[in-house]
Amino acid sequence: MSDNIFVKNRPFFGRMRNRSYRLSQEAFGRVLDLSRQDGFVPKEMIRLLEEHIGRLETTLRYANDAVRGLKRRKLAMYKLDKASGVLEEEIVLGYFLEEMISSSQFLKKRLETDLNIRAYRHRVKRFQSQTPGGSGFLANILESLEAMMEAEFIDIEKLFGIMAERYRIGDKLFEVILKKAGKAEVAAG
Repeated sequence: MSDNIFVKNRPFFGRMRNRSYRLSQEAFGRVLDLSRQDGFVPKEMIRLLEEHIGRLETTLRYANDAVRGLKRRKLAMYKLDKASGVLEEEIVLGYFLEEMISSSQFLKKRLETDLNIRAYRHRVKRFQSQTPGGSGFLANILESLEAMMEAEFIDIEKLFGIMAERYRIGDKLFEVILKKAGKAEVAAG
């Protein structure tokens, strides 16, 4: 084994990255399952998304740590060093994880917005029911909110589908990384 601290730590960070990715995938699976149930429960979905985002952020930290020496030119690329070189896929993984985090945060913000709109809609309905005959401008606001909520719910379902597809892409990326990493271990051993 090399005296290079980055090379020595790569296997640990790689294993932790892989484990953390699986945990983030499981957390997203719970969010996805909840989104497919009857009855919209945004508070629970937001809580699960926060857990999911935390897992993705941990995965990104380990992924960055696994290639950290490359930034200081202390690690070679895989094509030059089959035993401990950095895979192009590991670098792409960092960008992929950043995008997954960003998409997950966007989805969480959409759910929070939807939750706030629902609360506002409830207040408007309550206020409208207290006013005999209703109030014209409130009725228009309520109609607009209901139409927007319908469209937003469809958009949220699409976002969940996009995220699920991205995990399939991530799985392919990890498959390549694990396959090449396995070859590197055989070459080093």
